[in-house]
Amino acid sequence: PGKVCIGQTKKLQANGAASYQWSPATDLDNAATATPLAKPAATTTYKVIGTDDRGCFTDTGYVMLEVAAYPQVNAGADKKIAAGVALDLVPSLSTDVTEVRWSPTDAIFRNSESAITVKPLKNTEYTIEVKNAAGCAASDKVNITVTKAGGELFIPNTFSPNGDGVNDIFYPRSTASVKIISLKIINRYGAVVFERAGFNTNDINAGWDGDSRGVKLLSDIYLYEISMADTENKTQTIQGDIALIR
Repeated sequence: PGKVCIGQTKKLQANGAASYQWSPATDLDNAATATPLAKPAATTTYKVIGTDDRGCFTDTGYVMLEVAAYPQVNAGADKKIAAGVALDLVPSLSTDVTEVRWSPTDAIFRNSESAITVKPLKNTEYTIEVKNAAGCAASDKVNITVTKAGGELFIPNTFSPNGDGVNDIFYPRSTASVKIISLKIINRYGAVVFERAGFNTNDINAGWDGDSRGVKLLSDIYLYEISMADTENKTQTIQGDIALIR
């Protein structure tokens, strides 16, 4: 059997005869051709009777068109976040969905089944497109408005606490002062190795020098977690990786 999505057309095909008659003819553009276009509203079995050029002999064939519904998808409500904040986009999907694709992909840094995590630096409209096993497709969009959290934020991704006076301290920076509620540094085992609360961006004295309780930590990749207040005085949390290089 063939498959077609509701509202779509599909070409039927017969051969080996001089003339043809298809039924039911209601959903066909031409019931007397070898290749009519069918647009069924429900799964339908079509019968075609082929006749030779003298009208002496007939033969009968059947073809079923299975009509499939479109999948359902909801990308979620539009959101407003601060620049650099990680945001999970978790769509609602019907159970028949077999394929999911998000776009644009440049700010996506994590995928988890149908959900994605993004860190857009500018206003972005994300589109999710889904398909089911029948190939029927549906899409939805969600708009993310990006605020500057009082200033353009910059979080270094590497630092080298070797005492040379260059990039020795890890601390959040911005073009305008932003209130940092807390800064945590977490090692690959999930343990918090550094924590500071209640300071502003651009404060080098509040940053991390690569030590933990007086012990110099080894070169490695650590996770930072920064909670800050945005322009609407709401708490936003940024997560990312920082490479400590000795």
